[in-house]
Amino acid sequence: MVESITQDVDTNNTPTGGIFARHETFHPRFGWLKKGFDRASSDREVFLRDDATVRLGIGKNMVRSLRYWESAFKLLKNDQPTDFGKQVLSNNGWDSYLEDPASLWLLHWKLLEPPCFATAWDFTFNYFRPVEFTFEELFYQLCDYRDRVVPRIADSSVKKDVSCILRMYDCDNGRRCNAGI
Repeated sequence: MVESITQDVDTNNTPTGGIFARHETFHPRFGWLKKGFDRASSDREVFLRDDATVRLGIGKNMVRSLRYWESAFKLLKNDQPTDFGKQVLSNNGWDSYLEDPASLWLLHWKLLEPPCFATAWDFTFNYFRPVEFTFEELFYQLCDYRDRVVPRIADSSVKKDVSCILRMYDCDNGRRCNAGI
């Protein structure tokens, strides 16, 4: 059985300890969030089923990743649609296929909203200050942050998060990332 990302939160509604690399190295793919939301709306056990890969049309690691992203974006909670998820992704929702760029910004905001289940994203967008940076610069500063928050997380998990962030926001890992608009 796959564990849920829901965990204890402190008085600031922040997860106790950090959450790293739950995305299985996959950033959200086009159509994933709608597909996962729709399947979970009709079957809250879909991510736990032996045939989840067939029902969702994705690989085993991708099933875990999709389940993580659905919760991290607050579209599902305990594998059930949230009010926010229904407002956005239901068939009569605001933008059920996420075609409007504003919807992607709304998801980004929800990802970072407490409780945030994406520690590396929280750090990158709320504490990391460079406008241009390399993979290594983000990685080393995130490791420093991790060491203060939850030192038992492996460097390899932090690297997976940095790589996923840069791919998710269309940065090239081999060159500098420009976070400016």
